[in-house]
Amino acid sequence: MILLIIPFALNFAVTTAGVLALVGLVVLFYVLIVRPAMLIRADREAPPPEEGSVREIIVDPSLRALKLSIGQIDSDLKTRMNGIREDHIVFRFTKDRELEDYEIQINATGAAQIRVPHSKKMENFVGMERLHSSELIGDSAGFRLVASAREGRVNQYVEFELTAKYFITRAGDERMKFLLTLKKIFPSLDKNSRNKKGIYTFGRVKLGQQVEE
Repeated sequence: MILLIIPFALNFAVTTAGVLALVGLVVLFYVLIVRPAMLIRADREAPPPEEGSVREIIVDPSLRALKLSIGQIDSDLKTRMNGIREDHIVFRFTKDRELEDYEIQINATGAAQIRVPHSKKMENFVGMERLHSSELIGDSAGFRLVASAREGRVNQYVEFELTAKYFITRAGDERMKFLLTLKKIFPSLDKNSRNKKGIYTFGRVKLGQQVEE
């Protein structure tokens, strides 16, 4: 019978390597499987959108461009509402090379309405619209993502308002930021209607409740 004696250093190295390999597998399992599943679950269980919530938009001056989409659950800004498409409305902000001026290109891939600055009336929006940032200083543009319409009349929508203002950076530079506000969910949000994907349905129209033009 041969007695095999393993040096302590070698035994320690093998044991350490085994422990590290096991830890690596656990970390890999967490990063590739557990964490993505937790993020998906957290996203599905996220609260419904609230009227009055504001998204602040600041374009990186080194990039001079920014894209922001509004849609159901896979867009940059999630409405989580039934009937809203992904990338329902897409904003593209482009900064001037020298000045703090921007061109905003808006594309609608779903049924939508728009109220341009200095106007009080919503109009049907198809295709593309361009705005200049100066139009949004002291004024606003309105956008409705239409979920349902009947006989040419909108009866379910999510409405946003876009405006702009100047601010001073820590370096003392004057910059511009855009504020995208969720103004209204019409007729309402049914908070008890969330499905397995985290999508909500619209509530019923209340007596006397009408669509604002």
